[in-house]
Amino acid sequence: MGNITNEENWAAQERLRAIERAVWWRGWVKRKSLQQLFGVSLAQASSDLQKYQELNPGALVYDLSRKRYEAAEGMACQLHLPQLEDAIRCFLPSKYIGQLPVSVQVEHEMVATVGLPNRKGKDLVVRMVMQSLLNGQKLKLQYWSVSSGKSTWREIAPAGLGHDGYRWHARAWCYKNGDYRDFVLSRISAVKLPEDISEAKGEPLPADEDWETFVTVKLKPNSELDENSRRAIELDYGIRKNGVLKLEVRRAMRNYLLEHMRVSELNLPNHFEQDKP
Repeated sequence: MGNITNEENWAAQERLRAIERAVWWRGWVKRKSLQQLFGVSLAQASSDLQKYQELNPGALVYDLSRKRYEAAEGMACQLHLPQLEDAIRCFLPSKYIGQLPVSVQVEHEMVATVGLPNRKGKDLVVRMVMQSLLNGQKLKLQYWSVSSGKSTWREIAPAGLGHDGYRWHARAWCYKNGDYRDFVLSRISAVKLPEDISEAKGEPLPADEDWETFVTVKLKPNSELDENSRRAIELDYGIRKNGVLKLEVRRAMRNYLLEHMRVSELNLPNHFEQDKP
């Protein structure tokens, strides 16, 4: 009874997902590899493999000469959504890969990524913004604006958090401007609660229609490109030939999405230029 795999058990679920990952990405799995990875008996590893085959019939075939289970042709995953980052972490071990998000930086002889500058808000700032958001409190902050080139104190009421793919911002009601604005956390140099604690709880705010409204952005390869270049873009983004890519996003995040897709409607100046050697 001790070697029966109960798929409701968390540890068993992890072992079953490990079987699927190994077979999907590496193409095979052995009982011994499960034993070494999870510290279970060979009998338990056999039970796990049998259970996985019950959960995903036809996914595995046994190679008698190599004494291992291999992915069957047409295998589909049932227990996890395949992500390349998972494959890198699991099958390209490195002391760095285990410590850093793959999207930030990875050092491995088979993997290279671009390490972008850390655009992270101060710990106290992030903490205070989160507390204000959770508790429905006003917050005063010193904010540095690129467009004005000035640092000013603002009173805001955080209503949400947004990530544009590079950095976090607080979606908040700005009492100075009387509307909802995005405040980049890394541009906040100081925060504090209102002097009058009785005013910390603000009055009900108007609806943030741009945040609450979802829109569908429709994109297609640039018509000025030649046919082969357009086809390359269609393949890159999984668009059917001569089709349209449809992306759903909050209206408040629409311009960030367009910036990522290199369809800028903001006409913003460059923030950097290359330094001459």
